[in-house]
Amino acid sequence: MVIGPRVVVDEREQASMVPILLRELGLQIEYRMLDVGDYVVFPRCAVERKEEQDFAKSLYSGRLFEQAHRLCEAYDYPLLIVEGDFPVFIKKMKRPRAFWGALTTLTLQYGLGVFFTADVQQTADFIYTLAKHKSFTRPKGPLLQKRRKVKAPEKMQLLLVSSLPGIGPKLADRALRRFGTARRVFSASVAELSSVDGIGRVKAEKVAEILDAHYHPIARPPQQLRFGKI
Repeated sequence: MVIGPRVVVDEREQASMVPILLRELGLQIEYRMLDVGDYVVFPRCAVERKEEQDFAKSLYSGRLFEQAHRLCEAYDYPLLIVEGDFPVFIKKMKRPRAFWGALTTLTLQYGLGVFFTADVQQTADFIYTLAKHKSFTRPKGPLLQKRRKVKAPEKMQLLLVSSLPGIGPKLADRALRRFGTARRVFSASVAELSSVDGIGRVKAEKVAEILDAHYHPIARPPQQLRFGKI
């Protein structure tokens, strides 16, 4: 019997039935508690699975892009599988353009590959095909490696500035063009930040409030945010 490729699966994915289907297809399954992603196929590639309702909740709560940022930071080839009957789902959405806008941002600004499947069987077929893809060299060592993806300084600057309250990638780009460096953006006065098109006085004051607030350690560390888990 030929032993198939190995895939590391987050323990919380056992209830989805996808790991069982992957094992039936011939893959080796290793369960671990993952901080980022649901399926690590290669050391440089991880897959996050989101059901349609989960995708919508994280989109409207604003956590989707924060979660995408963490996945893209950890892996060179970050992939998102959105699972469900999307033609029907989109028709029921009150703001369908928000859905398409989110996909555009995830793809063009974050570099996240987004794929759609109808059910767990299609999801398993996709992950199996990915694990067997010849573009990746099968690693001899462990799939999970302690490493961080190296990004261009410009992208790191955008991610840093866009983490400020009310400042997304577009406003971060404008602020960096206006002040030249991330340090100048963070040290800018409220009046200076207000001069950036789209930021205004209210957002500038919120940024200043966060930057000037004294840090008060909390009683216990917060639970680590995971991509795809609400």
